[in-house]
Amino acid sequence: ASYYDPELQGRDEEAPDQKLKILTCTANMGNAEPTLESMAAWIPMEGVCGLVTPLKGESSASGRFGLIAIGMQEATWKEKNRNHKSVHQIRGDVISEDEVLNALEAHDTAALREMIHDILGKGYIKVTEQQRGQMRLHIWALDTVLEDITDIKISGANTGIGNVLANKGGIVVTLNYKKTRLTFLSAHMAAHEGESYYQARCDNIRNILREAKTLGTSKKFDVAASSHHMFVLGDLNFRTKFGGENEHEDNVQRALELIKAEDYESLYKFDELHQGIEDGDLLVGFETLPCHFPPTFKVERQAGFVYMDQRTPSYTDRILFKSAEGLGGNLKALAYEPCVDFITSDHKPVRGAFSIVPNEIIRSFASGRDIRLVFRNMQCSNIPASDLNGFSDPYLMFLWDSVDLTSGKTSFSDSVRQFLYGKSWPRTKYLPKSLNPKWEGQEMTLILKANSMVGSDAML
Repeated sequence: ASYYDPELQGRDEEAPDQKLKILTCTANMGNAEPTLESMAAWIPMEGVCGLVTPLKGESSASGRFGLIAIGMQEATWKEKNRNHKSVHQIRGDVISEDEVLNALEAHDTAALREMIHDILGKGYIKVTEQQRGQMRLHIWALDTVLEDITDIKISGANTGIGNVLANKGGIVVTLNYKKTRLTFLSAHMAAHEGESYYQARCDNIRNILREAKTLGTSKKFDVAASSHHMFVLGDLNFRTKFGGENEHEDNVQRALELIKAEDYESLYKFDELHQGIEDGDLLVGFETLPCHFPPTFKVERQAGFVYMDQRTPSYTDRILFKSAEGLGGNLKALAYEPCVDFITSDHKPVRGAFSIVPNEIIRSFASGRDIRLVFRNMQCSNIPASDLNGFSDPYLMFLWDSVDLTSGKTSFSDSVRQFLYGKSWPRTKYLPKSLNPKWEGQEMTLILKANSMVGSDAML
């Protein structure tokens, strides 16, 4: 939960120029080198907002995107004709850092960076560039935005064979912008149609969130629970599932007929991801905008949508988002669309545009006196067994980052922890050998001291 002033939540009037415009881009590159023209059809030239088609009923955003997240899957390829300079080919008295990096790195790594840099042009600076197997995640920012970015944290997880191979998995980048914790997860999940593969994708995203934690207080939680706003993008590989015992050819034909009729609303009803979120199978609390456009997979490597009949046309390439409780009104979706002129992959890339109101410009709350929060009737259910005896020894711990929180009663163990580590978050007694603990008759009192400042970035 986050404190916020309802009168100010999401208001444009307070500081319209301080809203951060974010562009999220995802593409399965199909293990082929893209042309510069394809990349420019996906990532707007110079980061201009007006080159992205706004959602129906929305006006086109002005200016340039302040932050651009670019996720790529299958983003390696075998080099055919190397025109890339080696270390020995670099000449001149002055050698740039980019020239050295490009000479030392694989051709695909350097080529992608150079194309993105050429497209975005002056004013954009690379915040971070991460690679995990064939997956990549780039974050670029305007120089005027970069000065307010702090605490960049990187993590990730593999979900390939044995959860070891990096052909599938995710890369996570978390950063702070004006007291706003933003997280970007670029993922590539299990492929193929069928119930077992659907369950594998649900397991993939659970494993990524469980393992890919960032540092600080949020280390105790997955990034979905500890971020003010989070974006998930990638080839998530969810398919069109009509159900029943239809043959593959019948499913392909049914999808093609709906596409020809431009009845994307009906087709979207059979999208596994959309249905899975509604059913609570995965990514609970996340939103995915409806796909009012043709499926992005599996297509011929040419302009437009020409589908290959080996797979049922599906919305495999997606962008999702989630805000902390109380901050949803400060994130606004501006655009969501495929990039039809990307011609070098069997996927069409997707991009989504958003704006956020940074927490820094939302009014904080000052407590005029001590505030006591009292918790009673505390219980948990179905806790995973973490001990060899098939049980766990659970306790509840209360964290409120950015706020100095104390307990009404400090135990001896809390005092020891505070002495050793300088901080001890209030916690209950542990209950031995329990998977469904109930702290019957116990209550927990948390104290927020008088004159404490509680900003909208303080998450309990």
